[in-house]
Amino acid sequence: MKLRQRSAVALVTVASTLGVAGCSTFSPAIVLRPYDPSDGKNATVADVQVRNALVVASALDEPGVVSVTLVNSSIEEASVTVSADVDAAGLDAPQAPSQTFVIPAGQLVQIGAPAAVATASPAATADGPDEQQPAWMQIPQVPVHAGETLPLTFQSAGETIEVEAPVLLPCFAYAPLTPTAAPNPGAESEVPADVECGPELGEEGLIGQGGEH
Repeated sequence: MKLRQRSAVALVTVASTLGVAGCSTFSPAIVLRPYDPSDGKNATVADVQVRNALVVASALDEPGVVSVTLVNSSIEEASVTVSADVDAAGLDAPQAPSQTFVIPAGQLVQIGAPAAVATASPAATADGPDEQQPAWMQIPQVPVHAGETLPLTFQSAGETIEVEAPVLLPCFAYAPLTPTAAPNPGAESEVPADVECGPELGEEGLIGQGGEH
């Protein structure tokens, strides 16, 4: 009798273990779900990777700056046209700004780099792979508030993708990305006086409030 009871308990234990293992096997792991671990959005168009695409603007209907890194993973030069849908909010806005950027083979172009030169087509250099080429693109009028999204379109090699780029205030790391009449490489930018950035989040928590964490 005791032997039969022990056998039954063993069978129940094995069945329970297999049940738990089955749930783990057939249920998708949360860490495998794609997400963007950055402020902006990521995508791919043709052989070009679009990384951390976002727009920086101080207020509704104010000028903005496009911030995105374009990575050319091919062995040939790539050309990417970036357009901003300024009529995304259904407003009677000016024509959508559009610029074309040339990314040398195996290199990247950072649009909205703090030290960017006011040019739409960075020239290729003889430097090694992953050499960063700065560029600049401004939007005359951003028709949405910070915290909302603005569609950005990327075209390359006959392919087109649209990214819902978050609109952020020119605060902290994005403070240098303020629209100017002529971007000046190396010039220091200040956050507009009417922009409230709030406390900065440092490595050990909030800082900037009385110097305490």
